[in-house]
Amino acid sequence: MFRFSFFYLLILLFSFSLSAQKIESEFSFKTDFAVRPTFVEGDNPFFVNGGKWVYLGRTADFDEPGLYFYDTESKEKIYRPVPLETYYLSHPTEFFGKIETTGKRLPLTIYEFLFYDEVNHRAGFVIENKHNSVNGKRYFFMGWNLSTNAIDVVEPIYEIGEVDKKSFAISSVVGYSREDNTGYFTFAVDADLKDNESVDVTVFIYQIQNQSLKKLKEYKSKFYPYTPEFHPESKQILIACYAEDFQKRNPMGYLYKVDSNSFQEFSIPSTPYGISFSKDGKYLYMAAADTGEVRMYNTDNLSDMKKSKWGTHGHKLGFWKEGELVWVRNSGLHIYDPITLKQKKVIPTKKFYKNQINVSGSTFLPFRKLLLRNILEDTTGGAANRILIAD
Repeated sequence: MFRFSFFYLLILLFSFSLSAQKIESEFSFKTDFAVRPTFVEGDNPFFVNGGKWVYLGRTADFDEPGLYFYDTESKEKIYRPVPLETYYLSHPTEFFGKIETTGKRLPLTIYEFLFYDEVNHRAGFVIENKHNSVNGKRYFFMGWNLSTNAIDVVEPIYEIGEVDKKSFAISSVVGYSREDNTGYFTFAVDADLKDNESVDVTVFIYQIQNQSLKKLKEYKSKFYPYTPEFHPESKQILIACYAEDFQKRNPMGYLYKVDSNSFQEFSIPSTPYGISFSKDGKYLYMAAADTGEVRMYNTDNLSDMKKSKWGTHGHKLGFWKEGELVWVRNSGLHIYDPITLKQKKVIPTKKFYKNQINVSGSTFLPFRKLLLRNILEDTTGGAANRILIAD
């Protein structure tokens, strides 16, 4: 009798672990150049518009500029054309190049989409301006007034000169706070991509509030900024660097506190795919995809740090509800206690997918839901997505 009861209890516990979430919606879209407007799937979807939409990707360079979203409420794909051509035609002297009749028409490309918010009627992105008639490149921040459907903020960020053959620029979204209509992003320039030892990467942290762009911080590094994370309530920005464990390059992290203008550099694990703040912003978690090492930092004292060892092949770390820190691995959703760092339960990814699994590009709407994305589910190129909510 005891054996039966114990076995039955195990079954109940296992069943509970598999049912500890519900699927809010499922969708799959693949890159399609044959339709108009074209759709090019992005590698890193993220929640926008107060969490109601998911940014999916954009149009191809040869098509009209536009952005694609998934509406989690209507379960529909949404297209929004961006009025870049209208702005260009009225301000042609601000940019390199000209409009072409074939191939890539506009000399402007949406280099990094940053935010979209219908409540504040604002959207923003970084633009790259280049043309085959000119060797140089220019980069701008552009603000989009959604009420008037007009570009009303254009601020130059950086220019790579015509004789500069080595520099390469990259931009990354950090986050957006609807409460004060403020977005953050990084922009970085590596003076020589082939030089991995010199401190030759210049990194800028920018804030866009309402219609005003402000450079908050500039620093030098050996590394490009990687997977920035934002805590909107405490206004903390974490910027990581990427290095694999075998490279022995000693990757660094940078914690920037906006309100106090505090900037701290500290050691971090290798391949930091997993980065998350606690709900109150007092703790920062970082997990390494290649070694499984996880670190928990006190954001008021970064030397106050706890280490543990989790599994490898993880792609995203975050909270889908308070008290459950989820390490999204190819094998499953591994859920941990955020204080002890001990594992609480596992939900296998095979519950959601039948074929090969690589959950790269999964993302959280912190303390609300998880977008689980399998880039291998559809062999024709589309990722199979599940939006999960913890019970």
